[in-house]
Amino acid sequence: MKRPSIEPQIIGKYVIAILRVCPDADINRKILNKLGLKKIEPTVWYSQITFLKFFMQLLKEKGEDYLYETGKKLISETQLPPNVVDFQSAVSSLDLGYTIAHRNQSGAMFGQKNFNEFQLEVVAANPYPCPFDWGLLQELLNKYSPGAVLSHDFSKGCRLDGDHACHFTVTF
Repeated sequence: MKRPSIEPQIIGKYVIAILRVCPDADINRKILNKLGLKKIEPTVWYSQITFLKFFMQLLKEKGEDYLYETGKKLISETQLPPNVVDFQSAVSSLDLGYTIAHRNQSGAMFGQKNFNEFQLEVVAANPYPCPFDWGLLQELLNKYSPGAVLSHDFSKGCRLDGDHACHFTVTF
């Protein structure tokens, strides 16, 4: 009897959505081939570790701005549910979307905490490089709170430095 995998996994259709918005298809193909992924099927679950290696190689070869722009473009080309009416509900939707696209994960991957009526902290505790999340969050702000300012609070740590989460501050 084959036991089910308990390693974190990601569904192929989410991988495909990210690949579709990455501006350099040639580099994507090169990295994926190197990782043994010649074709991504939408309904197949893939090792998240392999996909994290893909992201880290993109980061190394193309830089933080590339991942930031990819995150922004993913949000700009994604239709959010009708119940998303502001930045806070958009972040909640982002967390739900992450939960649907991944399995064998635990806890909220995008949490929020109000400091006061003008500031919000978003804690990104997923394993992807923070420039990608920064792009996701910035594009959500562009859509729902264009006057707000998003900043990464490096004093609370950064996943690129090995910390568990990145903390973003939104000032409305």
